[in-house]
Amino acid sequence: MSRKKVIAVSGGVGGAKLSQGLAAEMDASDLTVIINTGDDSWHYGLFVTPDIDTQLYTLSGRADLDRGWGRSGETWNAMNALRELGEDVWFNLGDKDLGLNLLRTARLARGDRLTDITRDFARAFGIASTLLPMCDQPVSTQLRCTDGDYDFHDWFVAHKTKPEVRDVRFRGAETAEMSGEVRAALFDPDLAAVIICPSNPYLSIAPVLAVPGLQQALIDCPAPVVGVTPVVGGAAIKGPTAEMMRGFDVPVTATSAAELHADIFDGYIIDERDSDQLPDFTRRLPDLAVTTADTMMVDLPAKRRLARAALDFADELARR
Repeated sequence: MSRKKVIAVSGGVGGAKLSQGLAAEMDASDLTVIINTGDDSWHYGLFVTPDIDTQLYTLSGRADLDRGWGRSGETWNAMNALRELGEDVWFNLGDKDLGLNLLRTARLARGDRLTDITRDFARAFGIASTLLPMCDQPVSTQLRCTDGDYDFHDWFVAHKTKPEVRDVRFRGAETAEMSGEVRAALFDPDLAAVIICPSNPYLSIAPVLAVPGLQQALIDCPAPVVGVTPVVGGAAIKGPTAEMMRGFDVPVTATSAAELHADIFDGYIIDERDSDQLPDFTRRLPDLAVTTADTMMVDLPAKRRLARAALDFADELARR
């Protein structure tokens, strides 16, 4: 690639895995990650941004790989103290995690932007890549289910995604603004690729696209936009994607996942195990280039292989 900057658009764990692969496969300082903040919420008086923190912990080598969330080597003294006082603790924050969220909340109260706070935390953790919240204004993912309405973490954590979702809305998105840093990254003349990481299309990608102007910026940006499927073999790689697709009467296939946001993609990667879907994909999405790769990021070499496949595909699209 003559151009070298790369953007990853990401939600939580799945997106962070590919971000890690990209950072390892290229010059990490040329990588920018635009991160979903629709999961952000208040707990114990603290402003918690799970997807940002997943990126911070993953890219700095601090993530708890066994548990799949939070920091490694955590202790739980604060949560145990809350339980001792009779609190129903359903949302857990480890002691190290609490420290990060304490400082974030204090800085927000002083008027600092989430973008600046995230930049400073990434620098403190030794991360060379640029991490950008999708916006600085609060956006809250709300789910209308068959048995009522839920805030995201009430549905995802407290109720373990069991209520069937009928609609997803993003409270506050209509008044949010794309930051100057996000706009500059998307229209950088040195931008070679935008990779939409394998994240839940309803809960991780849709909130980003709900920020006014951001979806159109992805469509208009000078680099190819490559999506990576979150669905393999009729199942979600992680999380409630498959259940949500079924609830919306959408077939649980990579092709259907691509169709949900097809207008932003120039190319799409489906898993090599789903290569039999290629004829149907081409029939249903004739204007969208498609290729296959191993999308199961079971370790760092696998993350790097998928990252390289995405970068090479973007390079091929740019030459067409």
